[in-house]
Amino acid sequence: MTSFENNFAHTPGDLLRQQIESRTTPGLYYAFFDTEKILFEYSGGKADLKTGTPVEPATAFHAFSVTKTFTAVAVMQLAEQGKLRLDDPVKTYWPEFPYGSDISIRQLLAHSGGLSNPLPISWIHRAEDDSAFDEQSFFDEIFRRHPKTKSGPNEKFAYSNLDHLALGRVIQQVSGLPYRQYVEQHILKPLRLEEDLGFVRNNRWNMATGYQKAFSFGNLLFGFFLDKKRFMGEKTDGWKSFLPFYVNGSAYGGLLGKPGAFITFIQDLLRLNSRLLSPESRREMFAENRLNDGRASGMSLSWYAGNLQGHPYYCHAGGGGGYYCEIRIYPESGRGSVLFTNRSGFTDERLLDKTDTAFMQ
Repeated sequence: MTSFENNFAHTPGDLLRQQIESRTTPGLYYAFFDTEKILFEYSGGKADLKTGTPVEPATAFHAFSVTKTFTAVAVMQLAEQGKLRLDDPVKTYWPEFPYGSDISIRQLLAHSGGLSNPLPISWIHRAEDDSAFDEQSFFDEIFRRHPKTKSGPNEKFAYSNLDHLALGRVIQQVSGLPYRQYVEQHILKPLRLEEDLGFVRNNRWNMATGYQKAFSFGNLLFGFFLDKKRFMGEKTDGWKSFLPFYVNGSAYGGLLGKPGAFITFIQDLLRLNSRLLSPESRREMFAENRLNDGRASGMSLSWYAGNLQGHPYYCHAGGGGGYYCEIRIYPESGRGSVLFTNRSGFTDERLLDKTDTAFMQ
C-alpha cells in the first residue's frame, strides 16, 4: 500500500510532500489545470540526488506508456483524413501483421485484440547506443517469437505493448512517415512542443535522473530484466540511479520531456477548437469499449476510463525503471491533471484519484 492510499491529509500539497518525506520518490511534479491555465502546481524533492538539483516545473521525465495516448491521437487523425478506418482489419494496412485478419485497428487501441504482452523482454537501450539501434528489426523478432494470440478478438481486455507497436507500424504504412516523425510533425509541431517533448533528450533540458530503491525487491528483479552494470549507476542516499536510456518501443513508450508539454497536449484535447482532433473524433476516442458480451472493458481507445466523485475521466499511467507518471483528462469538467516522479513504477496506481479530489468537489 502506498502512502497515498492510507494518507488522510487535507490538501494535495500535504499528500505530495509526504511522498518525498516518506522517501516514496526522490522528486515529483504535479499540476491541476483547466483549458487555459494551471490552477495548482507543486514541484518538490530532487531531480538528481548526487548534485542536489531540485525538481522544478521545467524538469523533464520519461513518460513511458503515456506515449500510447499520442499513438491513439495519431490513429484518430489518420481516420479523420480517410486514410484508415478503425473497424478495418490491421492486415488491410500492414499486410505482414502476424495475427490473422480478424483483429481490427479499434481492437488494438482498446487492448482487446488478444495479443500477448511478453515479459520479460529487453525494453531499453543506452542513450549512447540509440543511433545504432534498429527498432524495426528488434520488434520483428519479438513478433516472430510470440506468434499466437491469447484470446479471440474483443473477447476480453488484456493490456499489451505489442498492440501499440503494431499501431506504430500502421501509422508508418498509412502516412508514409516513420512513427516518430509522424508524431513530431502532426502532434508536437501544431502544439509548438518540439523543444519540450520528443523521443530523444534535449541537451538543454534538466532531465531528472531515474531511481530505484537500492534495498528493494524491485532492484533485485532488475537483475533478471537488464544488465545492471550497463544501465544503472551508483547508489546515493539509498537510491540506485539509472544511466541515460531510451525505450525500445517508440509507439508504446518512447516519449520524454517536460510536464508542461503534456499539459498543453491535454488542454488541446479539452478545447472545442482542438488543433489535433475534431469533437467527433475525441468523442469516439473516449468512448469506453464494449466487449463481445456487452461488458464495459474499462478502456476506451488507448485511455483508461474512470470516475472520481461523479466526474468521468480518462487517464493513462506510464512506468518502468526509474520513472512513474500519470496523466488525466476530465472532458465534462474541462480540467486535467499530471503527475511525474523519478522513481520506478510498474502498475497503474491511480495516484491522481487522491490529489485531484480537492479540486473535484
